[in-house]
Amino acid sequence: MKKLAVLLVVLGLSMGLVLGWDTVRRVGADLLNLDHDDPDMPQHLKAGVSKEEFMRMRAEGTAMKRGLHEGEDVDPQARPKAVEQLAEQETARFELPASREKTAMLAAWTPIGPAPIPNAQVGTGPSTTASGRVLSIAVHPTNPDIVYVGTAQGGLYRSTNGGTTWTALMDGALSLAVGALALAPSNPEILYVGTGESGFCADCFFGVGVYRIDNPSTTATVSGPFNKDAGNVDVFTGRGIGEVTVHPTDPNTIFVGSTSGLGGIGGQSNNVLPSRGLYRSTNAAGANPTFARITGLAGNGNLSVRDVAIDPSNPNILIANVIANGGGIYRTANALAADATTVTFTQPEVFSSTSTSELTAEFAAIHPAGDTDATFYAAVGNLGGRVLRSTNGGVSFTQMIDNNFCTPQCFYDIAVAVDPTNASRLYLGGSPTLAFGRSSDSGATFTTNAASAQGLHVDSHAIAVAPSNPSIVYFGSDGGIYRTNDASAATIAWTSLNNTTFSATQFMSIAVHPTDPNFTIGGTQDNGTNMFNAAGTWFRVDGGDGGFTLIDQNAVDTTSVRQYHKYFSSGGSQIGYATRTSTAQASGGWTLRGCFSSTPANGVTCDATTLFYAPMEQGPGNPNTVYFGSDRLYRSADLGVSHTQVSQAFGVEITAIGISPQNDNIRIIGHSRTAGQISGTTTGSSTLTDFDPLNQVPSGYVARAAIDPKNPDRAYVTLANFGINTVYRTNNLSAPQPTWTSISNGLPQVPASAFVIDPINPQNLYVGTDIGVYATSDGGSNWTPLGTGLPRVAVFDMAITNVAPRKLRIATHGRGMFEHPLSTPVSRADFDGDGRTDLSIFRPADGTWWMNRSVAGIKAQDWGLNGDVPVPGDYDADGKTDVAVWRPTDPEWLDLLRL
Repeated sequence: MKKLAVLLVVLGLSMGLVLGWDTVRRVGADLLNLDHDDPDMPQHLKAGVSKEEFMRMRAEGTAMKRGLHEGEDVDPQARPKAVEQLAEQETARFELPASREKTAMLAAWTPIGPAPIPNAQVGTGPSTTASGRVLSIAVHPTNPDIVYVGTAQGGLYRSTNGGTTWTALMDGALSLAVGALALAPSNPEILYVGTGESGFCADCFFGVGVYRIDNPSTTATVSGPFNKDAGNVDVFTGRGIGEVTVHPTDPNTIFVGSTSGLGGIGGQSNNVLPSRGLYRSTNAAGANPTFARITGLAGNGNLSVRDVAIDPSNPNILIANVIANGGGIYRTANALAADATTVTFTQPEVFSSTSTSELTAEFAAIHPAGDTDATFYAAVGNLGGRVLRSTNGGVSFTQMIDNNFCTPQCFYDIAVAVDPTNASRLYLGGSPTLAFGRSSDSGATFTTNAASAQGLHVDSHAIAVAPSNPSIVYFGSDGGIYRTNDASAATIAWTSLNNTTFSATQFMSIAVHPTDPNFTIGGTQDNGTNMFNAAGTWFRVDGGDGGFTLIDQNAVDTTSVRQYHKYFSSGGSQIGYATRTSTAQASGGWTLRGCFSSTPANGVTCDATTLFYAPMEQGPGNPNTVYFGSDRLYRSADLGVSHTQVSQAFGVEITAIGISPQNDNIRIIGHSRTAGQISGTTTGSSTLTDFDPLNQVPSGYVARAAIDPKNPDRAYVTLANFGINTVYRTNNLSAPQPTWTSISNGLPQVPASAFVIDPINPQNLYVGTDIGVYATSDGGSNWTPLGTGLPRVAVFDMAITNVAPRKLRIATHGRGMFEHPLSTPVSRADFDGDGRTDLSIFRPADGTWWMNRSVAGIKAQDWGLNGDVPVPGDYDADGKTDVAVWRPTDPEWLDLLRL
């Protein structure tokens, strides 16, 4: 049987483009001259901002949100240690005595989707279903329906029926970013899982090493993570793994390419991270695998290695892609040398560039039957996107095409695979100029057409050909996972495998309706702004990268609802948001407010510094006042038609906004890592003052600011940082010098990106962290993990639905939205449990209760004697008020639990 290994070299930034071909055409050097639409940047948002600048801003903005700041080191152990702390706290909860609080604490999280997004952003053709970013795919060598898929922050999925249904395998792992997957060719019941995303994007979550799953197609026993060398030094945590390659006949021997994984490119300079490079293990199938770094590469091996491929018939021959000065394609003929430090390399291809996008490559390797040497293919970002081919085992490479197939984000959008039975048939994926192409002449030309790319989300990341049936090809992108059963057809028909059992959507925000329990909107990375409507159905309501979202809290129905959402923001060209009222259109109907196409409007200036995901918030009033921030705070009282600047220009980005639900004049904002990072007013002044003059809140990225709904003197801020306390409270906001106290007892020291106060009982607080959700019922004195069944995923936003039964709803960055039941305080006169107070009378003379229940009707009940004191309450926790009296003459309590 012919053997296949995949190796990809990728240069680029994360972005999403859309195809627009009308006819079959050969992909050539003129592709970038075509007018492609872009899911990240719809046509109406493109003026004044290049895609490269867009990608840079998104990377920088997301990195700050995750507590990753240029020039500052982050302990790579911080997040995995926090996950371990969370696991211990979750176990400890079961030891608590029985109580209503414990019952609520242990209630299960329920996923609400989208699984999937039904009308996804696609390159061409009718919209299909989508989920979120897929990074890696592995197909069983003899059964094409057994497939494993790794996602950006949603973990690992398995299907045993060709993608009809999926099962999550590693929701409790220390990292849910699955950058690489490899089945052992000689034993496909061993699956290696490389964690950490290697796409050089700011929301590329870093990894913790390699997991091994034994019997992955059945019982799936997970071991790891494995990340130590022979001296017990961690060599992987904090990095991304771009490739795991397994020896063709020895499942103990694997090669691992590690890259900067701590917030993408910016993580390269982190002085506390382990060395990047090429690693080898010779005991990977054992109980305690160890890894040795192969040092013969450029820079003594401490450079990102994005992809690795070995000759399927001679595993001593290995090629690797190195990203940095001296980057390019390296080859060794002694990869199995007993001492890893003696492995020597030649460099058949040099990539001379300072751009990471120019240094990335992805490989495919095949050993055609009867040939002495393996054929290697390299899809490289060098010079905007080229395909290279070697027919002499990687000794030299010949350029096949130079067509900019991945420009302008080659570090992010490259995928390549070869037919295991035909060394001339090659599949290629890139950015929107070429979401998917096929070559039948060894890469000399690629044929694609609109029909063969229909339904595919662009931003290609992975292509896998089923070894036992090469007509079956799987494709992974920012939209999720897709499959074709006939890759050789003139027109390729794709099936989206993003279904109810596969969830990988990376939400940025959430907003909920005031009276409908379902109606929710949220912005996502690369999959638009999405709505969960009153009927409980998801659909995308706008394109682009979705940021903050709002719903006016005066809405009385679900058909005429004032909604707001942010696109990306860019100083000088685009600072504003979109709004609409009608929900009649599944997608569209939005009106832009603010500066777009570098044209000031609605009282908003274009000349300002702004975050990529600039913050929005609502104040009280009908309609709600709307606030949003660039480097100054804007307020609108007329649905965004006009804005007033209600702060000075700070010169640094506003990162968080909090408005008192009681008093629109009480406002608080946060900045990022600046002196006076918390500012505000309690009088509605347009000159904000320093609300932390004593610098009691440590320097950090202020992720959230919130004011108590019942006490305007109490406010909270959270920080998105590692290694420090992240939640702070003041009880004297109106004082000349407000004082702040950390209320972080029990919280892990990881970014706290989401925060909400229970409006019914403000002592109940909830915080969404980089690893899950915590709650407190005592105003922040003690925090405990909330709920069961939530994957170890970052939570970027949260909101409370205040319609009975109330729910805490969260937006995760990798697994869609979840909700958790919240208790609803029972009125002391809600005798039928419908959430409304009932008219009731207690006649002390004869101890008779009279109740006019709003649902169950009038009832009279004898319970008590003359002189008894009525003390109604919900004593059996069934959500209904119970009749009860206190008899001071005995003394004793008497209650009738059910009426």
